[in-house]
Amino acid sequence: MAGSDLRTRAVLAPLMLAIVGAVYWLDWGGTLGLKPGALSAAVLMLLGIGGAWEYAHLLRNAGFAVAKKTLVVCTTLLLGSGFPLGWHAIDREFYPLVVGTMVLLFPLAVRTLRRQDMKVSLELQGATLLGFVFVAWPVYLAIGTCFRHLPSVLFVVLVCKGGDIGGYCAGRLLGRTKLIPHISPGKTVEGALGSLAASMALAVWLRGGLLEPDVRLPLWGALLTGVMLNFTTQSGDLIESLLKRRCNAKDSSHLLPAHGGILDLVDSLLFSFCAWFLVLVWLT
Repeated sequence: MAGSDLRTRAVLAPLMLAIVGAVYWLDWGGTLGLKPGALSAAVLMLLGIGGAWEYAHLLRNAGFAVAKKTLVVCTTLLLGSGFPLGWHAIDREFYPLVVGTMVLLFPLAVRTLRRQDMKVSLELQGATLLGFVFVAWPVYLAIGTCFRHLPSVLFVVLVCKGGDIGGYCAGRLLGRTKLIPHISPGKTVEGALGSLAASMALAVWLRGGLLEPDVRLPLWGALLTGVMLNFTTQSGDLIESLLKRRCNAKDSSHLLPAHGGILDLVDSLLFSFCAWFLVLVWLT
């Protein structure tokens, strides 16, 4: 079974990277006649909506109260609101996050006034809000990154996923010491260090070809960025593992063989896009 999963990953991983590269090429070249960043943003929007649905489905199957329709609808509205924005005025960019959160929470809060909803009211609000912040917020900021500086989207994906691959290889070859066995038994300290080294090396290597001249990042800045993105990458992966373990699930869904679902695919990118968006705003 492990060998079969490894072979499946070996086929799917390059295929998914090729798809990412094709989307980026079409988007950057304006082949489809769209605004630069729009195609990548549309793909991210679909992933965000699917991720929100998976989150709600995962928690509901574990017996938690989640407002599934409300979460998916509010996620769709928030992500869709990113397309008409100019994405160069930080106050306007953060405004939809505040409005979207209130639109999500207010009807749920009103529902708690009914007698039959009192027992699960806090759980319903908390679990639904967690999904909105965990999935919709980061994808919204990733969409903003598409429109602010499209090449940096590819930069973040390559640094983060490169760290994942580096950690997997280092863990398989050198892994001895368990990192957090009660959450993710397969992860090791050696794998985590290998992941960090891979992300730092990629951040230094890719900064010239993808970020400059629009985004100036010196060597020390690239090294720190590699550390930041890798820390958020590994944290996102572990937090999603905690979520699945609490829900007694191996994967967020069975969409992709040996990979799991959408959340399993993008978990390492969620916090990374939030962190990078703030750095991008600061640098530009």
